[in-house]
Amino acid sequence: MSQNYAAEFTRLGYAVADDVLPLPSVLALRDVVAAIRQGSEVRRRRDVYGVRNLLEISAGVRDLASTPEIRKFVTPLLGVEAFAARAIFFDKVEGANWGLGWHQDSVISVKERHETPGFDAWSQKSGVWQVQPPASDLAKMVAVRVHLDECPEDNGPLLVIPGSHRHGWLDDEIDEWKKRGPIIPCTVGCGGVVVMCPLTLHASPPANKPRHRRVIHFEFAAHELSGDLDWNNRIGAP
Repeated sequence: MSQNYAAEFTRLGYAVADDVLPLPSVLALRDVVAAIRQGSEVRRRRDVYGVRNLLEISAGVRDLASTPEIRKFVTPLLGVEAFAARAIFFDKVEGANWGLGWHQDSVISVKERHETPGFDAWSQKSGVWQVQPPASDLAKMVAVRVHLDECPEDNGPLLVIPGSHRHGWLDDEIDEWKKRGPIIPCTVGCGGVVVMCPLTLHASPPANKPRHRRVIHFEFAAHELSGDLDWNNRIGAP
């Protein structure tokens, strides 16, 4: 991490760091994910390629969220009060070599549904309520993506447009932002992390050479929600 990490993240909306977790830790995390039992949280094709609600179903992932290796990317941005509010897993392999178009992350997980001004598009996935909050809530969050495999340019890396996180919802402006660029591929080694503001415009192309691209994706927050709403998880909160 650079000494200017927080300032650069605030300006760009993302950061990349290699060699965060040693190989034994990565191998252990691969086993943690592989041990998750089939359930409504798991989406399968030929292999596991997506698991939601990881904080609820995996003690190993909950433990990872509180480690110094992960917290050091969160505390400089959100402070010591920060907690993990949600975690998901996804993979790309032959037969599940998916891609995502340009978007901003737009939902959070909450304990209960309470109609609240500015919170829309309610849904329930695997028993957990999801809702789209105001952009100002997402602007105060940080996503940390832990890579359990090497992700060079031919393995469908995350693409980001720096600075796009500072402009709220961009639904009607995505094409203009794509033209304006630059578009940066977040290539990262096994055991590295990509840190991102949820509002940063990002995409993920299919891999040119499909192979594992296992990622544990955490979302951290440190603020309270409006009205009677509460985060579904507060892992690592003091």
